[in-house]
Amino acid sequence: MNVLKYGNFFSYYLLGFSGIFTFVYLFKNIGSSKVLEYYGRNSLIVLALHFPLKDILTKLIVLVFVVDVEAYYYNAGFALGLTVLNLLCLIPVIFLINNYFPFLLGKKRSSEDSGGLKVRLRKFVN
Repeated sequence: MNVLKYGNFFSYYLLGFSGIFTFVYLFKNIGSSKVLEYYGRNSLIVLALHFPLKDILTKLIVLVFVVDVEAYYYNAGFALGLTVLNLLCLIPVIFLINNYFPFLLGKKRSSEDSGGLKVRLRKFVN
């Protein structure tokens, strides 16, 4: 893909669309999952932070286990473990951003906070 050489034009698109339809079929039949819903609601945070966190975790693992990083790049078990570890490490970050820094996501403070502030301001002015 880096040199834009895809091979057979028809097989490229046939395999691409078959992959799309397979995933659509699978996700329609999976049903609901609390874990998937949680990460779906917080997908913006995961999207923004998963890559920097992956780099940090990879460097930590290489330092702790004293192994060349190239040995991990082609290992499916390492990739799966790193993905799970990455998603677990993002849970406290998601909590902090949603509860203490919602402005990072373009959200305002909760309505309870602003409602209480309005009532206090009215009492102060009157």
